[in-house]
Amino acid sequence: MPSGSPEYQPSQAGLMWDTIARLGLLLRLERKIFALNASYALAIGLFSLIIPLTVQEMVNTFAYAIQPIMILTLVGIMAITLIFVGGLKVLQSRTVDILAQRLYTRISVALTKQLPRFKDETFATHYVNYFNEAEFMPRAFAVMLVDLINVTVGGIVGMTLLVMYHPYFLVYNSLLLAGFVTAIILLGRGGLRLTMKVSDLHYETLNWLQNIADNLLPFKSTASTPLLLKKTDALAHSYVAARKTRSDILHRQYKGSVVWQALGHSSLIGMAGWLLSTGQITLGQFVAAEVVVSTLLLNFDTVARRIYAMFFVFTSLANLSFLFSLPKDHEGTKIAIPLPDPTIHGIRLTCKDLSFAYPDSGPVFQHLDMEISPGEKIAIFSNSSTGKTTLAMVLAGLYTPTSGVIRYNGVDVRDLDMESLNACRGLILDSRLSLFDGTLEENITLGRPAISYSDVLWALRFVEMEEEVDALPLGLQTPIKARGKAFTSSQVLRILVARAIVARPQILILDGTLHSMQQSLRETLLRRLCSKEEPWSVIFVSNDPTLKTHVDRRLMLD
Repeated sequence: MPSGSPEYQPSQAGLMWDTIARLGLLLRLERKIFALNASYALAIGLFSLIIPLTVQEMVNTFAYAIQPIMILTLVGIMAITLIFVGGLKVLQSRTVDILAQRLYTRISVALTKQLPRFKDETFATHYVNYFNEAEFMPRAFAVMLVDLINVTVGGIVGMTLLVMYHPYFLVYNSLLLAGFVTAIILLGRGGLRLTMKVSDLHYETLNWLQNIADNLLPFKSTASTPLLLKKTDALAHSYVAARKTRSDILHRQYKGSVVWQALGHSSLIGMAGWLLSTGQITLGQFVAAEVVVSTLLLNFDTVARRIYAMFFVFTSLANLSFLFSLPKDHEGTKIAIPLPDPTIHGIRLTCKDLSFAYPDSGPVFQHLDMEISPGEKIAIFSNSSTGKTTLAMVLAGLYTPTSGVIRYNGVDVRDLDMESLNACRGLILDSRLSLFDGTLEENITLGRPAISYSDVLWALRFVEMEEEVDALPLGLQTPIKARGKAFTSSQVLRILVARAIVARPQILILDGTLHSMQQSLRETLLRRLCSKEEPWSVIFVSNDPTLKTHVDRRLMLD
């Protein structure tokens, strides 16, 4: 089960119940496919009886000088039936693959909807790695589903046939099943826990490799290889040790199953032989019973060898449950922000006794009181880079304050619908200058349908990028890869400013003062952002004293 990180540590018991609940949800959502698979398995189990029944009939009639035509007839009927059974198995395999596709789609769509709602202060980017389970889990789930359904249905049909031969087989069936289940459960103790540990160690190794990839320059510019290998070796050693322990459990489980299968088969021969010798069953029934039990034990052997699939399913569901259970933003009560008087620009923002502290740490700021008039441009100075970024996130409604209240046009930000809030607010963080893979136009509009082509051109002119975009071979359709590394830091920052202003928001919140560009260009953008002609309120949270020439008012955070 995911151990989490310092950012977020879930309740282990709660996560397990959440995992079980999500398994139940999957079963309900895909009940039609499950029912279809069960119907295929039932048909396969019933028609597969043609083998023991044919053998029984042939053995019983051999003593009566069976005619060749009768043999050909029985074999022909069996061949046709088995071809039909094979067709059902192909259809069952196809439905299982469709199930895997549907599960992958459900998980990817659900995660896409949830990601923007996760609380920024408790979310770490490496948590997204758990999406890998969307590929692993459906395959393991499909294996488990087919095996369990086929074994269950085939077992019920086969055991029912045995009981029809003689009531003593009811006792045999019960002992065979109880012994197999007991061997699997008792000898498999700890397997699920070890599988979860192996998964956690795998993701720890993956996170460490991503850390290396994110810090290539310092590692390349120093003699860091011994450190990198030391940490990787420690992680790999822990992973291999946990996997070996799990492998020992699986092998122990399988050995117990093999022993019980041998005992079960031997017991069947002994019991059926005794019943045959006492005239309670026929020779044909004896041979048919052996065929049925051989098939049952073969199915049990398949389940025993693939018990790892069940461990994988629960581990994957636990990882996905952890991901989907991360704290989310408050949804609000769907209140749209009341617009200010048409003669007044911007949003009125008020803060009363505002404080914020990260979990298990001291306060970042305390008892902040301020009011920003519609259309006002102000600068809040902070000597702490953490403090200014945190304040920007709190004012934007993305972090929940520890105490106090923020109001947009008199409405508590906690009561606002997030979509309504996003529509009226633009946010720029100097500390997070990256783009996503897509086109340049998509990085500016973010797919917002209300933004027109003329809006995009206006935003590009505002940030002095129109000519640069025109010079690109594909213009606005230029693909952006690797978080925009092909663009300069100045271009990336201006694209982000264009994104923030393209919808003409009523309030802009900036963490920093656009330092990643030439001084003259920076002054031009600051002058435009703070122009009285623009319809927005502006809040700079910065440690740059030169802002005082552009803003209407200055406040000190510290």
